[in-house]
Amino acid sequence: MNLPGKHYLAALVWIALFGIAYMVIDAQLQPKVATAESGGEIVIPRSRDGHFYVAGKINGEPVTFMVDTGASTVSVNSALAGRLGLPRGRPVAVGTAGGMTQGEEVTGQTVSLGGLAVRDVRIIVLAGMPGEALLGQNVLRHLEVVQTAERMVLRRKPE
Repeated sequence: MNLPGKHYLAALVWIALFGIAYMVIDAQLQPKVATAESGGEIVIPRSRDGHFYVAGKINGEPVTFMVDTGASTVSVNSALAGRLGLPRGRPVAVGTAGGMTQGEEVTGQTVSLGGLAVRDVRIIVLAGMPGEALLGQNVLRHLEVVQTAERMVLRRKPE
């Protein structure tokens, strides 16, 4: 093989190595999204960004929630609200970590996590919300929430 051919081969090898490294690092940085297990308990590992994510549904449509124990209400961004077909809501002023903002309150929705379904849930739609969906206290209050440094466990409250 001549010298220019060796350079092209070396360049291709380096490009492939960098591509593989990128895919591995990207996979590591993706949130760890927990799903409900058959025992009715959801064990959520802490993601690298420090948050806890859980797969759930709003009105039967899949949603990835970031669990936010400081949020009083389930909140979604307007793009997700559109994908879910949520109706337009009543305008409301909402206090967020970033200050006061305007949103829309949509009532009568169903949020489910595994086998637990909470009906008649109030959801706030926020146009500028950076994430897709927050799981707030209006659903979490129906669960027992246990948090340690590396994981969060959600389970149905004893009756």
